[in-house]
Amino acid sequence: MEFGYFAGEKKRQSSLSPPATSPDFPTALPTPTLHSSRRLHSIDVGSFLTYLKSSQLITDPPKSLGPLLSAYNTTLSSLLDKHAPIVTKLSRRQSPSNPWFSTTLRAFRSTLRHAENIWKRTHSAADWSSFRSLRNQYHKLILFSKKEYYSSVVSSASDNTKRPWQTVNKLLHRKSSSRLPTTSPGTLLADSFASFFHRQNIQTPSVSHQQPHYIISALILSS
Repeated sequence: MEFGYFAGEKKRQSSLSPPATSPDFPTALPTPTLHSSRRLHSIDVGSFLTYLKSSQLITDPPKSLGPLLSAYNTTLSSLLDKHAPIVTKLSRRQSPSNPWFSTTLRAFRSTLRHAENIWKRTHSAADWSSFRSLRNQYHKLILFSKKEYYSSVVSSASDNTKRPWQTVNKLLHRKSSSRLPTTSPGTLLADSFASFFHRQNIQTPSVSHQQPHYIISALILSS
């Protein structure tokens, strides 16, 4: 599937064509990945400038261009490693994504976030238009992916007349009400049993000849 949207492009399409094939829905947790970054916002600017002024790049810079560029890169890299070292973290999801969130959606979301970062950095009208267009297409793709997923789930349950309704209720998070009667505290239930059999002994001396279902029905009505 081709979207034709990338950050930096000036021309944007106004609609998104749905994929020709069903989205590739994930079935397991994504593989843990390593992310490396520098905490540039935590740099002590005063200390950074002090080390920079005392470096060889400032005190005794090379005369020729090649060594000067090499000294520039080496000096700044060493200063960054000292004041903002690279931090590497393992990103591990504890729960799977929504079942309708396909790998196509994940890739498109990365493109959308890249366009958003560009707009936040430049605040230009062109970058805002690009980001807004991508955002609208992303929302349309989410709706399409949900529709495809739910349709496939319902279709897979069509071999049994009960399964489609069970699937729909599950997708809608419907919970069937309990058909069991409400229970009473243990002491109250024991007192009800004692009172019932006490009344039965008074009314009919021979309780053992009564039908079990009659005793149970009377017990339920008396509670």
